[in-house]
Amino acid sequence: MIGSSTSFVLPIVYAGGLSLNTKGGYGQHPPPQGQGYGQHPPPQGQGQGYGQQPPRQQSQPQFEWKPASNNSIPPNAVQGGVEADGRPIFVARAFYKGGLHPGKAGQHLEGGGFAFGYGGKEVRLDEYQVLCGNASQLRWVERQGSLVFDDIRPVEAGHEESGEPLFIAKTLYDGGQQLGKAGPHLKSGMSFSYGKKEKNSDKYMVLCYV
Repeated sequence: MIGSSTSFVLPIVYAGGLSLNTKGGYGQHPPPQGQGYGQHPPPQGQGQGYGQQPPRQQSQPQFEWKPASNNSIPPNAVQGGVEADGRPIFVARAFYKGGLHPGKAGQHLEGGGFAFGYGGKEVRLDEYQVLCGNASQLRWVERQGSLVFDDIRPVEAGHEESGEPLFIAKTLYDGGQQLGKAGPHLKSGMSFSYGKKEKNSDKYMVLCYV
């Protein structure tokens, strides 16, 4: 069971590098803030039948998945997206039906503060984990279709019930930048939730270590 957390007035921390913008191109986030701390996400597993895995390296930036609940956002949370009206969306994940699913967290999100796409619907939960750390050690890399690793090191954030790895992704949609999940087994590109439904986008960006 994911633990609860107290709400904070927090500094916004942006993932460094390129980001989608509402003009349809790719701009720069504001300068990153804060220092990373805690544990990094679980190490990349050995996929079976899902394409080439990211190359292993000796050093890895330090990040922590901090437990949160009921619309709370921990300090030093990594902001990955934004609503069309400017409200921030943070990188998060939650357990659901035997899987661990990346999605979005926000103080404004109804139904508990966390949402992701699953089975054609938007799933909302009130217990989740938020990625925290030094966002300057991250970057967004453009991808299209099923996730191909090449020479990038994506941040592994979860897995399907059947074990396929899931990674953090975002896309431009309806004037905002929506967060969701991507993986080599997802043939339609990334999956995300919006308007109480699961959506898919063939063009997206995946969160990677610098």
